[in-house]
Amino acid sequence: MLSIQDASLSYGTKLAFSHFSLEVQQGDRVSIIGKSGCGKTSLLYAIASLLPLSTGSIASPLECSLMFQQDRLLPFKRALDNVCLGLPKDMRKQAQEMLALVGLSDKAESYPKQLSGGERQRVALARCLIRNPRLLLLDEPFASLDEQTRERLQDEVKAYVQAHHITLVLVTHSIREAVFMGNRIVVMTPGGISYETENPYYALSDLRSRTEAFELERTLRCKLGGNL
Repeated sequence: MLSIQDASLSYGTKLAFSHFSLEVQQGDRVSIIGKSGCGKTSLLYAIASLLPLSTGSIASPLECSLMFQQDRLLPFKRALDNVCLGLPKDMRKQAQEMLALVGLSDKAESYPKQLSGGERQRVALARCLIRNPRLLLLDEPFASLDEQTRERLQDEVKAYVQAHHITLVLVTHSIREAVFMGNRIVVMTPGGISYETENPYYALSDLRSRTEAFELERTLRCKLGGNL
């Protein structure tokens, strides 16, 4: 599904990451955590073919959608039109459904300047999901949201990718989010993967309140060497 072999990426003389290898099977939901500067975002860009690798290879037979850290909405288009960007006109009904999924059905006719930062991110998420990707790449998608909205969207996205059999690769600074969203969790460093674990609690409906999940978070924090 997604095969990354000994991948390295540099910006001139600056190394973003190196010796990164990962096999992702169809239906996997992989959370990638790591300290700032370890190359997480650059890795997603490379997977999406937005940046060329310096060495190594990335192979994936499936179409992917990437949600950036920034919303990247066009300021002169309404929310619904931003979701529909580049799509046929007959997709507008599906776009409205996507806005409803992210809690913005009443904001379809609003311009980006009329939306909060969190609302703009939710429009960007709807724009990403409507393309029905088989591989979904998320780069800190919920970072600008308040905690209540963040958890609600985590629930919605998790349910959506499961229902539509979408493979997910999520980059996040939040250990708790990594545990909630990923059935596999990878700790990334500039020199590759330093730790990887399966998440046996991924499918539990009460995951956020389980003592076992807190223990997994503590293990991951130790593997990271402290806070992100």
